Amino acid sequence: MASTAPVPPRDPLLARILGESDPPPETSERILDAAAEQVEHFGVRRFTLDDVARRLGISRVTIYRYFPKRDALVEAVVLRELHRFLRAIDTAVEPYETLEERLVEGVVFALSYLRGHRLLGRVLRTEPELILPALTVRADRVLAAGREFIAGFALREAERGGLALRKEEIEGLSELLARSVLSFVLTPDSVLGMRTDAEVRDFAERYLTPILRTVSTPR
Repeated sequence: MASTAPVPPRDPLLARILGESDPPPETSERILDAAAEQVEHFGVRRFTLDDVARRLGISRVTIYRYFPKRDALVEAVVLRELHRFLRAIDTAVEPYETLEERLVEGVVFALSYLRGHRLLGRVLRTEPELILPALTVRADRVLAAGREFIAGFALREAERGGLALRKEEIEGLSELLARSVLSFVLTPDSVLGMRTDAEVRDFAERYLTPILRTVSTPR
């Protein structure tokens, strides 16, 4: 079966998210783990490098060697979580043969993963003003990264001749999927259900795969 790994990214944010080809040093990874736990328990506003140092039992100077300021550590935590999310999607859809199956199972996995993400849930619940602008009125960077990541699967299918879609059509459909996932993460209540994996799968099969079939029908 053909690989489902994403094509080399053009979007700068996606390139940063996917750019972790080598594992970080062990100490750096421990710092990121501790920082993520600190945010989960106390939020971003109360997050300090001193707190992370105490949690690990190391000096603040040690943290400075890897992350020279607080914002750099917070950003590194966010990028690592996004990296893990996209790689997890790769793994989740890899067993499926067709693009339709990968579309459906990718949507199911993405919503389940993001809704169960403790760090994201904490910030959305207690400090929404810190993250909502980047996911709503200023979501262009997030959507661009998501659009390109999703489009990677369809572009390879098109290159093999199995999908009669132009590049701009693939990008349009990919943006629709990215916007759908983001919307249902931020606003889960819906007349469509969308609370359980079975409901999400039914939604994707009823509404998203027909769109894929329609736009991929040769004109």
